[in-house]
Amino acid sequence: MGLLSMQQHTLSRLFSLILAALFAIPNATGRYQASMRLIVVFEIAVEENVNRPPTLQLYYDKGKGFSEKQSIRVVLPEKGEPKQIQAYLPTTSLHGLRFDYLNGPGRVTLSNLRFMDPFGMSLASGFSADRFNVNQTQDVSFTGNTLTVVSQPEADDPYIVLAFKPPLTALKQGKIQSSVLFGLKIFAIMAICVEILFFIIGKSWFNDWLRKRKSGKCNT
Repeated sequence: MGLLSMQQHTLSRLFSLILAALFAIPNATGRYQASMRLIVVFEIAVEENVNRPPTLQLYYDKGKGFSEKQSIRVVLPEKGEPKQIQAYLPTTSLHGLRFDYLNGPGRVTLSNLRFMDPFGMSLASGFSADRFNVNQTQDVSFTGNTLTVVSQPEADDPYIVLAFKPPLTALKQGKIQSSVLFGLKIFAIMAICVEILFFIIGKSWFNDWLRKRKSGKCNT
């Protein structure tokens, strides 16, 4: 009976560790994958537009040029109301960013542009005139970290492009370590929770230890 009890509690402990690992590994992997990203944050306000609703499409270049698959589309508020855009780009190396700021003629204001890694570290900020290329855009004016852009009157695909040479690169230091630590925390929490569950139903190794301790006191 003692051997059977020991085998049961060994199995319960093994089950606790396996279940904890099944929770911890996907969480650690997900955190690591999430860390392999760049975050771009900016505000955009539509001052004039013809086509409704006004739409922004943001393209990002991972080194092979711009494509529809590597873009984000956002419907913007009507005139004057600024909207903050926070885009998570699935890359750690950004070669360029293209702002298709409207889907027709108009004028917008872009401001407070920032690039960060997922851990909050700032990589770059602001608009720089020496990085710009434009299409169907007749005027670009700077005021601090604010950019006012006016399209051509007949524009159907106006955009501006920010090019990064060398590429804007997220720092990779610490991402593996932090993901492993996060996974270990999840593992420990889950192992404890499962053991508590086994303790409640009377199948934990801790139950066996308590019974042995009580029987030892009774014998004395």
